[in-house]
Amino acid sequence: MKYGLLTIALLGLFSVGCNGVGRQVKTTVERYEVGNYNAAARACYDVSDAEDDMNAKARVRYFVHCGLAHFHLGNRGEALDYLKVGVQEYGAGRANWLKPGTVDEAYKALDDLEGRPRERPRFPGRISRPSPTIEARQQEAEEL
Repeated sequence: MKYGLLTIALLGLFSVGCNGVGRQVKTTVERYEVGNYNAAARACYDVSDAEDDMNAKARVRYFVHCGLAHFHLGNRGEALDYLKVGVQEYGAGRANWLKPGTVDEAYKALDDLEGRPRERPRFPGRISRPSPTIEARQQEAEEL
């Protein structure tokens, strides 16, 4: 009985700690998404001591959003450090951990920070043929 209560108490403490970190990461994401990059960067600093306590999903969100916040603020060195980790861990995780627009923005920012040129969007190759003249159409119709 004594060990059962101790176990319950410890589990309660661990879950509060995890929820606290998760809540801080959520605050970072929310501040970033409304465009308050200064507040998002501050929130990143506030939760930075708990990086090792985050689950994989929270780490991806933390590193990507902190990287993007610093990118928008012009802190290129910090942005690069955060985005390298975030994008790498995102690749090893699940696609639904980030919104598609955030993923696109993260890859574009990382390309910019690493000096890679952006590729032009590619469209499926299509060979256009000149339209047949009226005379050619009439000739085809006669042959049928």
